[in-house]
Amino acid sequence: MADIRSPSVRLSTKALLRLTCDDPDRAWVEAVVLDCLSPGADPQVRALAVTCLGHLARIRREVSGRIVRRLEELLDDPVLGGRAEDALDDIAVFTRGKSTAKKSDSAEEC
Repeated sequence: MADIRSPSVRLSTKALLRLTCDDPDRAWVEAVVLDCLSPGADPQVRALAVTCLGHLARIRREVSGRIVRRLEELLDDPVLGGRAEDALDDIAVFTRGKSTAKKSDSAEEC
């Protein structure tokens, strides 16, 4: 967890990806990844965090509604909008009916 908050972008991104792929506590991983989307976070960490939300859908086959809402908020972001759209596509494909995610409403290896 300390590596995710490291000033080293390389360490932060490596730790974030490892957490996304390996930690079994989906709800906790979602919270950590969402925290990495804060405006003060490094732009590369923020970009990877958006991608990791799509990975969560692919790996866990489920994401919470707050993930979908946050990604929808990012669609108009000039830097993260395309990644947010990709992550929402992953959610739509990989969570089909097995998700707490509802658009506009509320495991594989990495």
